[in-house]
Amino acid sequence: MRARRALALTIAGLAIFAGAAAASPIKWLSVDLGAHRYGQLRTPDGIVAQAGPNDVGFKQHGGCGCDDGPRGPMLFDVASNGSVWLLDVLNHRFLVWQPGHPARPGRVVSLKGLDVRDFALGRDGTVYLYAVYVEPPSGDSGANLWALKPSGKVLWRAHALMGSGLRIGAGGVLYSIGAGKPAAWTPLTSVAGRPLSIAKQRRGTTPFEPLAGGMHLLASQVGAHEVHFALVDKAHKVVRAWRIRSRTQMTLANRALTPTFVRGDLVVAVDIGREHVVTRLTVSGANGRFSVDGKAVYGDDGEMPITALRVASDGRLYQLRTSPDAGASVARYALR
Repeated sequence: MRARRALALTIAGLAIFAGAAAASPIKWLSVDLGAHRYGQLRTPDGIVAQAGPNDVGFKQHGGCGCDDGPRGPMLFDVASNGSVWLLDVLNHRFLVWQPGHPARPGRVVSLKGLDVRDFALGRDGTVYLYAVYVEPPSGDSGANLWALKPSGKVLWRAHALMGSGLRIGAGGVLYSIGAGKPAAWTPLTSVAGRPLSIAKQRRGTTPFEPLAGGMHLLASQVGAHEVHFALVDKAHKVVRAWRIRSRTQMTLANRALTPTFVRGDLVVAVDIGREHVVTRLTVSGANGRFSVDGKAVYGDDGEMPITALRVASDGRLYQLRTSPDAGASVARYALR
């Protein structure tokens, strides 16, 4: 019964966005993951960034059972030029590795005095921060969206409708995800990288992820063993829809990996236990499925894994891995 209700919600969601186009039968592409085999993790093709345990900040759990903030780095991104940026949150700085030099960061960008909650790298090199001053100066506006040059120099600040994180979307627009409601995507900048007014942010908010070519993506959890992904084009027609099933319980992994196009295929992930299962959804179903550790980040004690995954502009998958004993590293995987 619950699965039928969830399916009805999926179709209702399509109808809200696509209008009458969703009234016709949806031609589902079925993807059967079968029974998940734990421990069959994909070996990285390479390590693109490394920092020793003394080169990046960690702190041990206080044992109070309270939320005492991050205990080590949990956020990273890959720039369009291939450089890897790690938020060394406890030391209030970015560590930056240049392409082909993974052994040590090539430079450090100070974020002293800032409480950074998330960041994203623009296609033109701009560094966007969701941040506030730890101790605001007198008369500060409290603006929470920052745009920096790669050197760390502030370009501008603005007020933004922030949710759980920042993502670069179609056309290089910066979005906040989860502003107001979990599924919301709110544009924060123009294509040119200028901040939008709060009114324009509100008007541009959509419950569905904007993709390239005017597409939008609807992702739905239908039951413990089934999730759906559906593409709707700018003409409000359902272009393609996938029904992913597994004999092992699974959940959407949108917190870890934002679905994105790679060479015409939609790359998505689902969580199965402590593992992320990454899949390329194609015009005929799926191709190139593999698993990576979903608990590779120190301090992730929640039930839902949040290990950061990113698909960079080179079409490859990157994963952050941290521990107080080994330090921090970023692994790279080809999406075959």
